[in-house]
Amino acid sequence: MKKLLILLLCFLASCKSVCTTSMMQPTPDVLSKNTDTVVAKDTIAEIPKGTLVKTDPDEKIQVTLEEDTIVVVKPEEKEDVIIIEEKPQQIILPKNTQVILPENTYLQTSDPAKVKIDAKTEVVLPPGTEIKMSRVNWYALLFYFTLIFGLAWYYLQGKGEDEDGDGFVDQKKTKKS
Repeated sequence: MKKLLILLLCFLASCKSVCTTSMMQPTPDVLSKNTDTVVAKDTIAEIPKGTLVKTDPDEKIQVTLEEDTIVVVKPEEKEDVIIIEEKPQQIILPKNTQVILPENTYLQTSDPAKVKIDAKTEVVLPPGTEIKMSRVNWYALLFYFTLIFGLAWYYLQGKGEDEDGDGFVDQKKTKKS
């Protein structure tokens, strides 16, 4: 009987679940405040229109203009000569002009854009960002499986043997001296 229970327990533990929970839709977790985090691996993300992006502080970036752009030129100041102008000079840069942006320049996106975020980059996730678990907590699973199998083992060890087949566990006889 003990072997049958062990086989039945092993069979039930190895069976695939036939219950489905299609009626229950899990709701994703949503952040309620700005959250600083570090990207674990290289990721491609989409940033919305109007997002501020800061250029790399260590290098200048070369870009090509997609449209004719009006720029304001500040007069060059030298130590010896002071140039006084009443109105800053405006210049129109034609389309497809290559421009070098200085480091630490803030840019605002005009359209939603896909960007590649390198691993170990610090990012701020805004409120309302949906998050989901991507890993399984193997330590919790190991704990619960150990607990279940330990209780099953304890239950099966507590059962005595019915040697005479009367349906009751036989008491061990001790000899009196």
